Amino acid sequence: MNRDRVRAFLVAFGVLVVDQLTKVWALSHLDSVPVPIVGDVLRFVLRFNTAAAFSIAWGGPMVLLVFNVVASVLLVVYILRMKSTRVMLFLGLTLGGALGNTIDRVFRGPVTDFIDMGIGTLRWPVFNVADIALVVGGALLLLSSGGKCACKDVRA
Repeated sequence: MNRDRVRAFLVAFGVLVVDQLTKVWALSHLDSVPVPIVGDVLRFVLRFNTAAAFSIAWGGPMVLLVFNVVASVLLVVYILRMKSTRVMLFLGLTLGGALGNTIDRVFRGPVTDFIDMGIGTLRWPVFNVADIALVVGGALLLLSSGGKCACKDVRA
């Protein structure tokens, strides 16, 4: 395996470790009462998400678990087949996020969320480090593709 692929898997592993450590911290130090970090804009509060992204009900816990596992396997396959170092790293970021939330679903049932952002009653859904990695990795993949399919970067 070449160095770029190893880096992509190290990025995934790093995201996974940070995600799980922050969730363990949140589970042991937070409850349902928001703790202001940056005034009302950024707060930490313990929430549990049994649904999909943004707490959208989507097929139930088993469907979400299967989806997460399939997505993670596909991300590994794409990392192994990708030519572009940059795209591999973005896939690694996304893989780390997918694995972080998959581990929650397997070992805890719901996904542990704790980062709460917004102003007053206008709040973003509570999220976690894995969610950040998924969104940033996905956004970077889209931006790097220039609106085109990255399929040309995959080895035959």
